[in-house]
Amino acid sequence: MFDRSTRIFILAILVMGLAAGISTLVLTAQTRRERIRNILRDRKQPAQRGTNAELRHLTVGDADRTYILHLPKGYKSGSKLPLVLVFHGGGGNAANMAGLTGFNEKADKENFIVVYPNGSNRFGTDKMLTWNAIGCCSYAANEKIDDVAFVSKLIDTMTRDYGVDSKRVYATGFSNGAMLSFRLGAELSDKIAAIAPVSGSIFADTPAPKSAVSVLMFNGTADQNVPYNGGKSINYTVLRAQNEDFTSAAASAEHFAKGNECGQRPATQKAVGGTKTVYSGCSEGTDVILYTIDGGGHTWPGGTRVKPGESSDAAINATDLIWDFFRSHRLAGGREPQRMRGQ
Repeated sequence: MFDRSTRIFILAILVMGLAAGISTLVLTAQTRRERIRNILRDRKQPAQRGTNAELRHLTVGDADRTYILHLPKGYKSGSKLPLVLVFHGGGGNAANMAGLTGFNEKADKENFIVVYPNGSNRFGTDKMLTWNAIGCCSYAANEKIDDVAFVSKLIDTMTRDYGVDSKRVYATGFSNGAMLSFRLGAELSDKIAAIAPVSGSIFADTPAPKSAVSVLMFNGTADQNVPYNGGKSINYTVLRAQNEDFTSAAASAEHFAKGNECGQRPATQKAVGGTKTVYSGCSEGTDVILYTIDGGGHTWPGGTRVKPGESSDAAINATDLIWDFFRSHRLAGGREPQRMRGQ
């Protein structure tokens, strides 16, 4: 059908095409390998690149735990900066919590390090994670996951590797993460200067704080997940995750006020969006404050994402108020003049 010279020409074209294809595959494989090498390099050397939030791993016993680290813009190695630990709610994860609270932007503006730890589940994924806060929630509580040991080692790691100021370590969280914050305030008060639980509660088995710790609480009177007056959750999903009744917001505050040996009767004052109950005369210069949000639901006040039918309670911004509270407290006394917005 073709003469000899035509067949040779066609064969040459085919060989050239095959060679080009092989070359493309080799280059693609090389590019893929290079991309993987770059990812691994980036994960090993985050401090050299500065400010991007990155997923990290930490071995605690036999468990591989994870967290997202965000270094503020302009971070310099060894800086004695404060550390804020931010705990997601039940069913959430670290990335969700960063988006909800805006703590990355706050850290860049105010120059502190922020870490978003991840809870755990039976599947080893980053979905539907929970914390063991004693009386809640689900997998973590049922399996008695040692989240206190995880956080304690995480604080030690951040202090060692990033020169965190050990007198300015703080914890906050939402819902199940707020419950864990309460537990950490009780069991790690030798490492944590102040806690700020949002839409959370303690439980009857929550121990007294080992040492004085400052507490700023946010609770909404219309919260159906963690009822303001305690007891069983109205939300069936949360109810199933409970192992104990929730303690009321007032009783949760009083638990820490008693542990801090606050000597004066609490004073209630008007505040934006509701009222503040302030316990004063506490040991080591600590404070206990309950911010009651009138009509507030199960939300992070001023947060970026809200469930349908719920208010964000945007009259106040929890992230701003929490940082103002944290910055005015140090571990074991050394209290600085308090400055809080919305007073």
